[in-house]
Amino acid sequence: MKTKTFRAAMEIKADGAPGEFRAVFSTFNVIDHDGDVTLPGAFKDSAPVRISAWGHRWLDLPVGRGVIHQDEKQAWVDGKFFLDTTAGKETYQTVKNLSELQEWSYGYEILDSELGKFNGPDGQQDVRFLRALDVPEVSPVLLGAGIDTHTEAIKGVKAALPAHSTPTTDAAWDGPANAARAKTEQNEAYYKRVYAWRDPDGDPTVKSSYKFVHHMVGADGAPGAANIRGCQTGIGVLNGGRGGTTIPDADRRGVWNHLAKHLRDAELEPPELKSVDDHGQEHESATPRSPRPSVIASLIKIEQMED
Repeated sequence: MKTKTFRAAMEIKADGAPGEFRAVFSTFNVIDHDGDVTLPGAFKDSAPVRISAWGHRWLDLPVGRGVIHQDEKQAWVDGKFFLDTTAGKETYQTVKNLSELQEWSYGYEILDSELGKFNGPDGQQDVRFLRALDVPEVSPVLLGAGIDTHTEAIKGVKAALPAHSTPTTDAAWDGPANAARAKTEQNEAYYKRVYAWRDPDGDPTVKSSYKFVHHMVGADGAPGAANIRGCQTGIGVLNGGRGGTTIPDADRRGVWNHLAKHLRDAELEPPELKSVDDHGQEHESATPRSPRPSVIASLIKIEQMED
Protein backbone atom coordinates (compact mmCIF):
# COMPACT_ATOMS: atom_id res chain seq x y z
CA MET A 1 0.00 0.00 0.00
CA LYS A 2 1.27 3.48 -0.89
CA THR A 3 0.15 6.99 -0.09
CA LYS A 4 0.12 10.10 -2.22
CA THR A 5 -0.23 13.51 -0.63
CA PHE A 6 -1.95 16.55 -2.14
CA ARG A 7 -2.60 20.05 -0.89
CA ALA A 8 -6.29 20.65 -0.27
CA ALA A 9 -7.24 23.94 1.37
CA MET A 10 -10.47 24.31 3.30
CA GLU A 11 -13.18 26.94 3.30
CA ILE A 12 -15.08 27.15 6.55
CA LYS A 13 -18.86 27.11 6.25
CA ALA A 14 -21.36 27.30 9.05
CA ASP A 15 -24.29 25.56 7.35
CA GLY A 16 -24.95 21.86 6.93
CA ALA A 17 -24.38 18.94 9.27
CA PRO A 18 -21.52 19.50 11.73
CA GLY A 19 -18.32 17.71 10.79
CA GLU A 20 -19.07 17.33 7.08
CA PHE A 21 -16.33 18.28 4.64
CA ARG A 22 -15.23 18.11 1.02
CA ALA A 23 -11.55 17.80 0.10
CA VAL A 24 -9.97 17.53 -3.34
CA PHE A 25 -7.24 14.90 -3.04
CA SER A 26 -6.16 14.40 -6.67
CA THR A 27 -5.93 16.46 -9.84
CA PHE A 28 -5.76 14.85 -13.27
CA ASN A 29 -3.44 15.24 -16.26
CA VAL A 30 -0.67 17.02 -14.35
CA ILE A 31 2.73 15.73 -13.22
CA ASP A 32 2.83 15.51 -9.44
CA HIS A 33 6.01 15.69 -7.39
CA ASP A 34 6.24 11.90 -7.39
CA GLY A 35 6.55 11.94 -11.18
CA ASP A 36 3.09 10.43 -11.67
CA VAL A 37 0.22 11.56 -13.87
CA THR A 38 -3.19 10.46 -12.62
CA LEU A 39 -5.67 10.05 -15.47
CA PRO A 40 -9.39 10.88 -15.40
CA GLY A 41 -11.43 7.90 -14.27
CA ALA A 42 -8.61 6.47 -12.14
CA PHE A 43 -10.85 6.26 -9.10
CA LYS A 44 -14.04 4.31 -8.53
CA ASP A 45 -16.80 6.90 -8.36
CA SER A 46 -19.14 6.73 -5.33
CA ALA A 47 -16.80 4.31 -3.56
CA PRO A 48 -16.97 4.49 0.25
CA VAL A 49 -13.68 5.34 1.95
CA ARG A 50 -12.32 5.55 5.48
CA ILE A 51 -10.94 8.80 6.86
CA SER A 52 -7.76 7.74 8.64
CA ALA A 53 -6.25 9.38 11.69
CA TRP A 54 -3.83 12.22 11.04
CA GLY A 55 -0.84 11.23 8.90
CA HIS A 56 -2.09 7.76 7.88
CA ARG A 57 -1.97 6.32 11.39
CA TRP A 58 -3.59 3.08 10.35
CA LEU A 59 -3.10 1.49 13.78
CA ASP A 60 -5.38 4.15 15.28
CA LEU A 61 -9.14 4.15 14.92
CA PRO A 62 -10.54 5.93 11.83
CA VAL A 63 -11.79 9.46 12.48
CA GLY A 64 -14.52 9.55 9.82
CA ARG A 65 -15.83 8.12 6.60
CA GLY A 66 -16.66 9.47 3.16
CA VAL A 67 -17.47 8.83 -0.49
CA ILE A 68 -15.15 9.41 -3.45
CA HIS A 69 -16.31 11.40 -6.48
CA GLN A 70 -14.54 12.60 -9.60
CA ASP A 71 -15.02 14.56 -12.79
CA GLU A 72 -12.73 15.14 -15.77
CA LYS A 73 -10.39 17.38 -13.75
CA GLN A 74 -10.12 16.09 -10.20
CA ALA A 75 -11.19 13.65 -7.51
CA TRP A 76 -12.58 14.59 -4.11
CA VAL A 77 -14.04 13.03 -1.00
CA ASP A 78 -17.32 14.08 0.59
CA GLY A 79 -16.88 13.01 4.17
CA LYS A 80 -17.91 13.44 7.78
CA PHE A 81 -15.78 13.34 10.90
CA PHE A 82 -16.96 11.24 13.84
CA LEU A 83 -17.70 14.08 16.26
CA ASP A 84 -18.92 11.61 18.89
CA THR A 85 -15.36 10.28 19.30
CA THR A 86 -12.43 12.15 20.81
CA ALA A 87 -10.12 11.49 17.86
CA GLY A 88 -12.77 12.46 15.31
CA LYS A 89 -13.63 15.69 17.09
CA GLU A 90 -9.97 16.67 17.56
CA THR A 91 -9.16 15.98 13.91
CA TYR A 92 -12.20 17.94 12.77
CA GLN A 93 -11.24 20.89 14.96
CA THR A 94 -7.65 20.85 13.68
CA VAL A 95 -8.69 20.69 10.03
CA LYS A 96 -11.21 23.49 10.59
CA ASN A 97 -8.68 25.70 12.34
CA LEU A 98 -5.95 25.09 9.76
CA SER A 99 -8.41 26.20 7.05
CA GLU A 100 -6.45 27.00 3.84
CA LEU A 101 -3.27 25.42 5.28
CA GLN A 102 -4.80 21.94 5.48
CA GLU A 103 -3.44 19.25 3.18
CA TRP A 104 -4.67 15.74 2.37
CA SER A 105 -3.30 12.37 1.35
CA TYR A 106 -4.73 9.07 0.22
CA GLY A 107 -3.62 5.46 0.46
CA TYR A 108 -3.77 3.50 -2.78
CA GLU A 109 -2.99 0.28 -4.59
CA ILE A 110 -2.26 0.45 -8.32
CA LEU A 111 -4.65 -1.60 -10.42
CA ASP A 112 -3.49 -0.33 -13.82
CA SER A 113 -0.53 1.87 -14.81
CA GLU A 114 2.09 2.30 -17.52
CA LEU A 115 5.26 4.25 -18.14
CA GLY A 116 5.38 6.88 -20.87
CA LYS A 117 6.21 10.42 -21.95
CA PHE A 118 4.25 13.52 -20.88
CA ASN A 119 4.63 17.16 -21.88
CA GLY A 120 5.04 18.95 -18.57
CA PRO A 121 6.03 22.49 -17.61
CA ASP A 122 9.71 21.59 -18.09
CA GLY A 123 9.20 19.85 -21.42
CA GLN A 124 8.72 16.17 -22.15
CA GLN A 125 9.24 13.99 -19.10
CA ASP A 126 9.26 10.31 -18.27
CA VAL A 127 6.25 9.62 -16.04
CA ARG A 128 4.10 6.85 -14.68
CA PHE A 129 0.47 7.08 -15.80
CA LEU A 130 -1.94 5.94 -13.11
CA ARG A 131 -5.01 4.57 -14.88
CA ALA A 132 -6.84 2.74 -12.08
CA LEU A 133 -6.39 2.94 -8.32
CA ASP A 134 -8.00 1.34 -5.30
CA VAL A 135 -8.25 3.86 -2.44
CA PRO A 136 -9.07 2.38 0.99
CA GLU A 137 -8.45 5.57 2.97
CA VAL A 138 -7.99 9.34 2.86
CA SER A 139 -6.11 11.22 5.58
CA PRO A 140 -5.36 14.79 6.64
CA VAL A 141 -1.60 15.41 6.75
CA LEU A 142 0.80 18.21 7.62
CA LEU A 143 2.51 18.76 4.24
CA GLY A 144 1.74 17.58 0.74
CA ALA A 145 3.08 17.42 -2.80
CA GLY A 146 -0.03 18.04 -4.87
CA ILE A 147 -0.54 20.22 -7.92
CA ASP A 148 -3.37 22.74 -8.29
CA THR A 149 -5.78 21.30 -5.73
CA HIS A 150 -8.38 23.79 -4.60
CA THR A 151 -10.47 24.97 -1.67
CA GLU A 152 -13.68 23.16 -0.93
CA ALA A 153 -15.53 23.15 2.43
CA ILE A 154 -15.71 21.98 6.00
CA LYS A 155 -18.94 22.58 7.87
CA GLY A 156 -18.74 23.96 11.36
CA VAL A 157 -20.60 23.17 14.52
CA LYS A 158 -23.35 25.73 15.04
CA ALA A 159 -22.81 27.30 18.43
CA ALA A 160 -25.76 29.72 18.33
CA LEU A 161 -28.82 27.92 19.63
CA PRO A 162 -31.79 27.80 17.23
CA ALA A 163 -34.39 30.56 17.49
CA HIS A 164 -37.72 29.54 18.99
CA SER A 165 -41.03 31.10 19.98
CA THR A 166 -42.00 31.33 23.65
CA PRO A 167 -44.07 33.68 25.77
CA THR A 168 -42.35 37.02 26.44
CA THR A 169 -42.36 39.38 29.40
CA ASP A 170 -41.33 42.96 30.12
CA ALA A 171 -40.63 42.26 33.81
CA ALA A 172 -37.53 43.68 35.50
CA TRP A 173 -34.41 41.92 34.30
CA ASP A 174 -31.42 40.64 36.28
CA GLY A 175 -29.30 38.43 34.07
CA PRO A 176 -26.84 37.11 36.70
CA ALA A 177 -29.68 36.27 39.08
CA ASN A 178 -31.57 34.29 36.44
CA ALA A 179 -28.40 32.47 35.40
CA ALA A 180 -27.71 31.59 39.04
CA ARG A 181 -31.20 30.08 39.40
CA ALA A 182 -30.69 27.85 36.33
CA LYS A 183 -30.08 24.25 37.32
CA THR A 184 -26.72 22.53 36.94
CA GLU A 185 -25.99 19.25 35.17
CA GLN A 186 -29.03 19.39 32.90
CA ASN A 187 -29.27 18.31 29.26
CA GLU A 188 -28.94 20.66 26.29
CA ALA A 189 -32.72 20.78 25.82
CA TYR A 190 -33.03 22.44 29.23
CA TYR A 191 -30.34 25.04 28.60
CA LYS A 192 -31.82 25.89 25.19
CA ARG A 193 -34.81 27.26 27.13
CA VAL A 194 -32.53 29.69 29.01
CA TYR A 195 -29.58 30.68 26.80
CA ALA A 196 -28.83 31.64 23.17
CA TRP A 197 -25.27 30.28 22.72
CA ARG A 198 -23.32 27.15 23.64
CA ASP A 199 -19.58 26.62 23.49
CA PRO A 200 -19.21 23.83 20.87
CA ASP A 201 -16.12 22.56 22.70
CA GLY A 202 -17.80 22.59 26.11
CA ASP A 203 -19.78 19.90 27.89
CA PRO A 204 -23.44 20.41 26.89
CA THR A 205 -24.56 19.29 30.35
CA VAL A 206 -22.51 21.96 32.14
CA LYS A 207 -24.11 25.38 32.70
CA SER A 208 -20.83 27.25 32.20
CA SER A 209 -20.80 26.11 28.54
CA TYR A 210 -23.66 28.52 27.81
CA LYS A 211 -23.92 32.30 27.38
CA PHE A 212 -26.53 34.96 26.64
CA VAL A 213 -29.10 34.15 29.28
CA HIS A 214 -32.38 35.87 28.35
CA HIS A 215 -35.18 33.77 29.87
CA MET A 216 -36.76 34.19 33.26
CA VAL A 217 -35.80 31.32 35.57
CA GLY A 218 -37.98 30.49 38.56
CA ALA A 219 -36.81 29.82 42.07
CA ASP A 220 -37.19 26.10 41.33
CA GLY A 221 -34.97 26.43 38.24
CA ALA A 222 -37.83 26.15 35.76
CA PRO A 223 -37.25 28.17 32.55
CA GLY A 224 -39.94 30.72 31.79
CA ALA A 225 -40.73 33.50 29.35
CA ALA A 226 -38.14 35.30 27.27
CA ASN A 227 -37.44 38.66 28.88
CA ILE A 228 -37.62 41.64 26.50
CA ARG A 229 -34.94 43.58 28.36
CA GLY A 230 -32.78 40.46 28.52
CA CYS A 231 -32.95 40.10 24.74
CA GLN A 232 -32.24 43.79 24.19
CA THR A 233 -29.31 43.62 26.59
CA GLY A 234 -27.93 40.60 24.75
CA ILE A 235 -28.04 42.41 21.42
CA GLY A 236 -26.34 45.37 23.06
CA VAL A 237 -23.50 43.09 24.17
CA LEU A 238 -23.24 41.68 20.62
CA ASN A 239 -22.84 45.28 19.46
CA GLY A 240 -19.99 45.99 21.89
CA GLY A 241 -21.89 47.12 24.98
CA ARG A 242 -20.72 46.16 28.48
CA GLY A 243 -17.31 45.24 27.10
CA GLY A 244 -18.64 43.17 24.21
CA THR A 245 -18.51 39.41 23.81
CA THR A 246 -15.83 36.78 23.39
CA ILE A 247 -17.90 34.42 21.23
CA PRO A 248 -16.59 33.95 17.64
CA ASP A 249 -17.66 36.60 15.15
CA ALA A 250 -19.22 33.86 13.01
CA ASP A 251 -21.68 33.09 15.84
CA ARG A 252 -22.91 36.66 16.41
CA ARG A 253 -25.55 36.56 13.65
CA GLY A 254 -27.04 33.31 14.97
CA VAL A 255 -27.30 34.68 18.51
CA TRP A 256 -28.84 37.88 17.17
CA ASN A 257 -31.41 35.83 15.20
CA HIS A 258 -32.35 34.00 18.40
CA LEU A 259 -32.81 37.15 20.48
CA ALA A 260 -34.45 39.09 17.65
CA LYS A 261 -37.07 36.35 17.23
CA HIS A 262 -38.25 36.84 20.81
CA LEU A 263 -38.45 40.61 20.35
CA ARG A 264 -40.47 40.23 17.17
CA ASP A 265 -42.78 37.81 19.00
CA ALA A 266 -43.31 40.67 21.45
CA GLU A 267 -44.12 42.92 18.47
CA LEU A 268 -40.92 44.92 18.94
CA GLU A 269 -38.34 45.73 16.26
CA PRO A 270 -34.93 44.40 17.35
CA PRO A 271 -31.86 46.67 17.21
CA GLU A 272 -29.71 46.01 14.15
CA LEU A 273 -26.63 43.86 14.49
CA LYS A 274 -23.58 46.02 13.93
CA SER A 275 -20.62 44.74 11.94
CA VAL A 276 -17.43 43.80 13.76
CA ASP A 277 -15.76 46.99 12.56
CA ASP A 278 -18.73 49.11 13.68
CA HIS A 279 -18.29 48.12 17.30
CA GLY A 280 -14.61 48.90 17.34
CA GLN A 281 -12.83 45.60 16.89
CA GLU A 282 -9.50 46.12 15.19
CA HIS A 283 -8.08 43.98 12.42
CA GLU A 284 -4.42 43.47 11.61
CA SER A 285 -3.42 44.64 8.17
CA ALA A 286 -2.01 42.11 5.78
CA THR A 287 1.76 42.05 5.39
CA PRO A 288 3.79 40.50 2.58
CA ARG A 289 5.33 37.12 3.27
CA SER A 290 8.07 35.19 1.53
CA PRO A 291 6.84 32.46 -0.82
CA ARG A 292 6.67 29.01 0.68
CA PRO A 293 9.44 26.68 -0.63
CA SER A 294 8.40 23.79 -2.83
CA VAL A 295 7.51 20.64 -0.97
CA ILE A 296 10.04 17.89 -1.51
CA ALA A 297 8.73 15.20 -3.80
CA SER A 298 7.46 12.12 -2.02
CA LEU A 299 7.64 13.85 1.37
CA ILE A 300 5.12 11.45 2.76
CA LYS A 301 5.23 8.34 0.62
CA ILE A 302 5.21 4.90 2.13
CA GLU A 303 6.63 2.29 -0.23
CA GLN A 304 5.32 -1.24 -0.03
CA MET A 305 8.00 -3.49 1.41
CA GLU A 306 9.12 -6.30 -0.85
CA ASP A 307 9.97 -9.77 0.30
